[in-house]
Amino acid sequence: MKNIFFHLFLTLSLFACKNDDDNGCIGVDCLPPETQTGENTFGFLVNGEPFNIRNTSKQTSIYQGGFVQFGAGGIYMVVSDPLEIGVNYQLKYMDTESPRASYFVNTDPSLGCQYDFSDTYQGNLVFTKIDAENFVISGTFEFSAIKDGCENVDVTEGRFDLQYIP
Repeated sequence: MKNIFFHLFLTLSLFACKNDDDNGCIGVDCLPPETQTGENTFGFLVNGEPFNIRNTSKQTSIYQGGFVQFGAGGIYMVVSDPLEIGVNYQLKYMDTESPRASYFVNTDPSLGCQYDFSDTYQGNLVFTKIDAENFVISGTFEFSAIKDGCENVDVTEGRFDLQYIP
């Protein structure tokens, strides 16, 4: 397993807009399918509650300067080259010698609990597709975070299929 610097910005109050249209579905059934065609989907469960972000104005996916930054719904990941398909990237801080990512955090306290990389105690990210010709990245992720004074967060069943801006 590879280890990376993974950083996330997770603000629970942003989850108020959890689904563009939930159609009465429950749990994992509300999430987008795991596709690899650049469908611009991003979904995950937070403590079992589904979040499906289909509105592309709420998604980010940019590759620039040897880094890919992507995310939606308050979760943003930044991973540096080399990006590899099928590698289980550990989503916890382990290596100070060769950083592979950076993070950003909105410091506005009115947004509620914010979890960043240092709050993550386990997790992983796997790219299932990296298409540099058609500018598509797809994959899965999950992680758990804990912070004093905030609810423990388990993000599971995370999946993304995004067209990125080169």
